[in-house]
Amino acid sequence: MRVEGVDPIIIGQVQGQTSNRQVQTAKGIRVNTERKEQEGQGNLGSYPYERVAQAVDQVNKAVDAFNIKLRFELNEEDGELYVYVLDEEGKVIRRIPPQNILEVASRMQQMVGLIIDALI
Repeated sequence: MRVEGVDPIIIGQVQGQTSNRQVQTAKGIRVNTERKEQEGQGNLGSYPYERVAQAVDQVNKAVDAFNIKLRFELNEEDGELYVYVLDEEGKVIRRIPPQNILEVASRMQQMVGLIIDALI
């Protein structure tokens, strides 16, 4: 398709600028991805060990407070973190990813906040 009244030099400049932006965007994405991978190497995936361990402790304390016969343990397998749900005999009931335990801990904090707000 030919557009009348547009200078071919301007079309070439626009095409050059567009392709340069695409290259710069692609390079930026690759740099960000590499940076995230480097940051994640010390964290065993995308979740910091300390944060997940703190969430597991918090959930275990809540479970104990409500006299529920479950236990949560943090384990590392092949460089990945997993949380095991154990029954009172120590049998593994379920293996869950760290994201789920972080969500549970967050929801528990929200519930405690609601209870405290209701009491005040």
